[in-house]
Amino acid sequence: MDTPNSRRAAALKRLSEEAFDLVVVGGGITGTGIARDAALRGLKVALVEKLDFGAGTSSKSSKLIHGGLRYLEQGELGLVFESVNERKRLMKLARHLVRPLPFLVTNFKGDRRWLSTLALGLWIYDALCFFGNYKNHVTYGPKKTLELEPQLRSNGLNGGILYYDCVTDDARLTLECALDAQSLGAVVLNHAKAGKLLRDPSQKICGVVVHDLEGGGTCEAKARVVINATGPWSDEVRALAGEPAILKPTKGIHVVIDSTRLPVKHALMMSSPRDKRAVFCIPWGLGRTVVGTTDTFFDGSPDSLQPTKQDVEYLLETANSYFPAAELVSDDVLATWSGLRPLLKPEDESEGASAVSREHEIYDSPGFVTIAGGKLTTFRKMAAEVVDHAIKQLGVTTKSTTETRPLPGAQGLEASDEALETLIGALETPGLPEGAPRYLAGEYGVRAPTVIARGKADPSAFERLDPELPSIFAQVDEAVDVELARTLDDVISRRIPLVLRARDQGLGIAEKVAARLATKLGWTAERTQAELEQYRAVVAQTRTFRS
Repeated sequence: MDTPNSRRAAALKRLSEEAFDLVVVGGGITGTGIARDAALRGLKVALVEKLDFGAGTSSKSSKLIHGGLRYLEQGELGLVFESVNERKRLMKLARHLVRPLPFLVTNFKGDRRWLSTLALGLWIYDALCFFGNYKNHVTYGPKKTLELEPQLRSNGLNGGILYYDCVTDDARLTLECALDAQSLGAVVLNHAKAGKLLRDPSQKICGVVVHDLEGGGTCEAKARVVINATGPWSDEVRALAGEPAILKPTKGIHVVIDSTRLPVKHALMMSSPRDKRAVFCIPWGLGRTVVGTTDTFFDGSPDSLQPTKQDVEYLLETANSYFPAAELVSDDVLATWSGLRPLLKPEDESEGASAVSREHEIYDSPGFVTIAGGKLTTFRKMAAEVVDHAIKQLGVTTKSTTETRPLPGAQGLEASDEALETLIGALETPGLPEGAPRYLAGEYGVRAPTVIARGKADPSAFERLDPELPSIFAQVDEAVDVELARTLDDVISRRIPLVLRARDQGLGIAEKVAARLATKLGWTAERTQAELEQYRAVVAQTRTFRS
């Protein structure tokens, strides 16, 4: 019988019995992108992730696909050129997940950048993508700027510039890469931790020991090349290969606010009154606004990351300086998320975390390749470069084709925004919560009809998970049956991120979701209780700033 459990058992069997061209360690956006790129080239690929796809940095970004306007100021024209053009490409290849978002850059008296300087920077920004942005920028005076954002501080306002970048669901972008890799024949496993690296008689790395964290077994995954794409954990894996540390991670936290407390229509690029760092205020939809991010060096374990009171105060202070009527306090924070940027060690750390380059680097040794650094926006190009490095060791010549292949949910939506709107209209179904067709189209793209079909077969599948949000139980079933979710945390932290969007962070519905998962995955009562305790611990970790 074909079940989620039987499919996982089959994947573990393949991992232990077959020999692979590549074993990718790390299931974030870079690792899943690498697995997808390599599988498209006809290589035999396995990917292992100790937690869940996107559980680390790849679900803790600012949720933006952007060119990096501030990198212009740092002179990183190459990075900006690469980013704006990848943004343009992803708008086509992942149209449901990478959506245009209007940004507003304001200028106040006393700012170190003049409005004319900002406008010049944005002309360069538009030109670097050959004026192929969603829309080119427009400069406004103070009156029009306040019409765009009525709650914005008016005192000293010189004007603003409207331009476009994109917003995304980073966890789903990662997941769709994993699903596409799997559809192309790759073995893709979460909750499977890489351990000791295997070596042949000449001491060349030839695979990795994998620990099944769910079932408790261990196997040896043989590969001609092992790729380390573990982001903030890169140095831990490099240590297994006897290679030196290369990272200097920085921590970034975001806070989620009810949009009635902070109503914004555009993403605002703000400047912290404390240190002049850029901080975003982002309209996140579904009644939520996000403020972030911080950028501070972090020397602890990537496994123990949490927001501090100082982190939250810094972000609220910045938001209040631009929207003084809001008078935000820590009780206004519904949720937080904390992530680590796996940045490369700078030559001079005294310049501060924000000055560290976001460029990536690839490190080669026999049988072992590491990718570190980089940005969410450029993941596809980074993945292609890594596979290019790896195939040199394999002695084969292939070219990446990810420039033209849409992600699974975007197939057929590449042509225009109208195609997405047509899909939304077709999803209208009696019994669905208000707003669900647009929401589901944005999450699943052309895969959304299969989610809705679950509700037609089982009316309980259309039941809401949260009174304020359009998410439904059909998504829970889809997460387990199709999207490789294995734990309660997988489902309500990343497949349906109630931990970030729900007012109670999903705690109220957690028992009901866990019971549904227990039926599907054959959990014992003890396992179900353990899953609930683990999820409650995840939520508690996001709230440490309150203590």
